[in-house]
Amino acid sequence: MSTIDVGARAPRSTPMQRSADIPTFIPVARAQHRRVLTEPAAKAFPPGHCISVPPGCVVRSADEAPAAVDVIGAPVVVKAVAHDLSHKTDAGAVMFPIDSAAAAEAACRTITARVAAYRPDIVLEGFLVEAYRPAQPEWILALRNDPQFGPVVMFGLGGIYVETLRQVSFRLAPLRSKDIEALLGERPAMRLLSGARGAAPSNRRAVVDVLRRHSELSIEPAIMRDISEIEINPLAVTEAGALALDALIVLRS
Repeated sequence: MSTIDVGARAPRSTPMQRSADIPTFIPVARAQHRRVLTEPAAKAFPPGHCISVPPGCVVRSADEAPAAVDVIGAPVVVKAVAHDLSHKTDAGAVMFPIDSAAAAEAACRTITARVAAYRPDIVLEGFLVEAYRPAQPEWILALRNDPQFGPVVMFGLGGIYVETLRQVSFRLAPLRSKDIEALLGERPAMRLLSGARGAAPSNRRAVVDVLRRHSELSIEPAIMRDISEIEINPLAVTEAGALALDALIVLRS
């Protein structure tokens, strides 16, 4: 995972990084009676070990955002961080592209006002400032603990189109090579991986690899014992590989 430490420029900021302490996220969430991990925690946990994420860090106030942008480099995306805000887009809590340090600070203040208007009870813990990595199309990848079938992988067209177009497919996890090939050929939207209207083909090898590695989380007892769902949406697929632009982890009740 990419790590940005803004260091002395923003001493109170928290870089996202893999850590041996990551498993403590779950007991801490349990103790606080929370079932949903924040995006930075979700990206640091299983997704961050399987799929790259954009360089970024968490800042606790709007005043700290400019220093983060100075290190990451513009443009960036700014997102609210709050345990009770699973669907940030609905609250207007995601802004991009932000092209300057000053604009990032202003974006944090705008997001604060939007979240307060959307749900006054939500307490913001800070803001995630990440390098802006646009990608079309956007994909969704999820590993879910189905009460009837057990671990199931979902993959398909993501972003805002998940519910409207329903171009997603499911397979039992862990995935075998033939499962991955069948999954990638099942829905019409999957043809976008091969390019459309002159667009360059996606990095199919990266898609296959990330599907395989994400599905292998299903054989980790410690993970599947506590986690109900790991969702990456959107997932960007570029020439350099797959990139988790957002992540969500829901714990078992």
